[in-house]
Amino acid sequence: MLDEVYLYPLIVPKSYYVKGVWDLPHHVFPAQDFILTWVFCKKTSGSMGYLSREQYEALEKDEPGWRQMAFENLRGKTGESSKFYTHCKLNADESRVLFLAFMNEDGVGSSRVLCSHELSRAFPRGYCIAFPDRSCGFVIPNGLPEEELAGVRKMLNKTLRGASVPMSDALFRPEEFALPQSWLKPMDLRHSNEVIRKLSLFCQK
Repeated sequence: MLDEVYLYPLIVPKSYYVKGVWDLPHHVFPAQDFILTWVFCKKTSGSMGYLSREQYEALEKDEPGWRQMAFENLRGKTGESSKFYTHCKLNADESRVLFLAFMNEDGVGSSRVLCSHELSRAFPRGYCIAFPDRSCGFVIPNGLPEEELAGVRKMLNKTLRGASVPMSDALFRPEEFALPQSWLKPMDLRHSNEVIRKLSLFCQK
């Protein structure tokens, strides 16, 4: 299957899983209003779909490292994922980052806020995550002045109100969306370090 598709993890509301109605393969987060599921993008047509139970079981049987591969696809080397993040918003005097935005063409930008291996190194003082829309995510560094943080919250609320698939305008701690480290461990460490280097050019201001 992995020869034919790109796999991606995707954060969705827990209401997507309805036992006996839609047997959606998923992983439960500490943040109980959301679950992690997986989508695939066909390499030939680019069409996307949710991973079925049958496909999930086939991957479990034949591809033991498929979850790690799904996260590797988020780092910007395959399919349409040519960028890790798409926008960087600085404050008025450009002295610090207000947020990074992930509005990637592949539609799974929100999943990139889960890449804690890279983000924790780019933001050594910590950060929060947000995903007002299922297709986009935001990373906000800790320690912003209250006035700037209020502006970020206003932006998140506006994005939520205009979202195609509304999620939440809340700020979450990364540990509320903790995942097994084996899933998040880079397969190509050189590329991961390059992602961290590019992030750090802005994020450690």
